[in-house]
Formats: sequence, structure tokens, C-alpha cells
Amino acid sequence: MPELLVVLSLIAVLAAVFLLQLSPMLNKTDKAADAASLKTLNSATNLYKTLNNGTSGGDVFEGLTTDHERLTALFEEGYIDRIPVPNVENNSFSWNIADQKWTMTYTSAPGPATDSHVVTASEIIIEESGGRAGVITGTYSGDEKDIVIPAEINGIPVTSIYQDVFKDKALTSVVIEEGITRIHARAFKDNELTEIILPNSLTRIDWGAFSGNDLTKITIGQGVYLEGSVFPYHSSFTAAYSAGGAGTYVLTNGIWSKQ
Repeated sequence: MPELLVVLSLIAVLAAVFLLQLSPMLNKTDKAADAASLKTLNSATNLYKTLNNGTSGGDVFEGLTTDHERLTALFEEGYIDRIPVPNVENNSFSWNIADQKWTMTYTSAPGPATDSHVVTASEIIIEESGGRAGVITGTYSGDEKDIVIPAEINGIPVTSIYQDVFKDKALTSVVIEEGITRIHARAFKDNELTEIILPNSLTRIDWGAFSGNDLTKITIGQGVYLEGSVFPYHSSFTAAYSAGGAGTYVLTNGIWSKQ
């Protein structure tokens, strides 16, 4: 009997480990499937444009006002064999009229900032291939000041935010989703941020990334490498963070301390 209990306990442990490993694998598979569907949609739409509208300008789906109508048109005219449904929860296929292509949109309201605007591919550049795949580059062109930087853009997992992308944009709040590992130099410099919650996935923040903001509250994970002048009163913050590790830090009279 004791031997049986040991075996059952071992099986339970192995099952738990397997489930922990299985979830990320399934999530990665779902993301890949959605990216493939997005590519198929854009290829089908290019063919639809060629055969229906030729090379004329204007919207490919002129007269159709919803994504459901556009997808239905592609399906009923035989350009796709089914109307795709995203595998990743809260994602949706959206037609971008300005760029004339399908994009993957994250539709939930992550984090506490429920009314915040989710940054899209039309407002930044998301590198899609090579060694910089998943890096947000360019310059933010949106008008919204309360923003969410999602874990995925167009089905591509976001890995880092390149230098100067959100610099001097009068941003008042930023939610950075889990999965992003690096914030490059001056990425959020000279905005109007007073508080920032950094994702636990973050491992590095480069020079001056949040300088020029009136930050008084910072939540940060364990072991993040900080270059110089990342935050206001940076020396005080690094001293407190070195001693306190992960947690929330508040600024009082020029001195950072762990809450």
C-alpha cells in the first residue's frame, strides 16, 4: 500500500508538470494558427481586389461596413473556404481601411485601465521577421493618451519597445502587457506619466526610458537590469530596488522607498 501511494503521488506530480508545460505549447500553436489565417485572409483579399476592383484606388470592400460583411463576401464568393475564427481568446480579425489589409486586434480591456486605447499596427511599426521580429519601432502616430501596449500585434508576439517610439507624446497612462522583455532608450521619455506598472516578463530597461515624467509610483518585477537615468531620482530608485527587489515603490521628497 505505501508503494502504491508513492506511485500515485509521483503520477500526480508528473501530471501537474505536464499541464504546466502543455499550456504554453498550446498557446504558441494557437498564435501560429491565427497568424496563418491572417496571412490567408490578406492573400485572398488581394485576389478579391484584382478580380473585382482591378487596380483602382479606394477601399477594397467599398459599401461593406462591418468585418462580418467583409469576411462573408470573401467566403460567399469563394476566396476563402470558411470564415476564420481566432484561436487566441479576445483576438479578432479586423479590416484596416487606412492600410487596406487585415490585422489581428486584441479586443479585451487588459489591466485596470479599462477605457485605455490598445495600440494597433497602424500607429507604430511591428517588425515581422528576422532578428528584430516582435520589436515595436517607428514613432507612435496615435492621438490617444491612455494606451495599452498589447502582448500581440497582428498575431506577432511583442518582445520589446524600441528607442523613442513613444517619446514626447503627452501620454498620461500606459499599460504594458506581459511578454515584453525590454524597453529601449528614451522609449517613454518626456510624457506625463505619474505611475507605471511594469510586466513581470521585463528583464531590461535602457537609458532614460522613463525620464522626463513625473513618476511617483513604480511597480517592477525581480531582477530587471536598469541602465542610467531610467526613472526620476534614478540613483535613489536603484538603491531602493537593489535592497528591496520586486514590488511597488513610491517617491516622497525625492527619495524612493518600497511600499
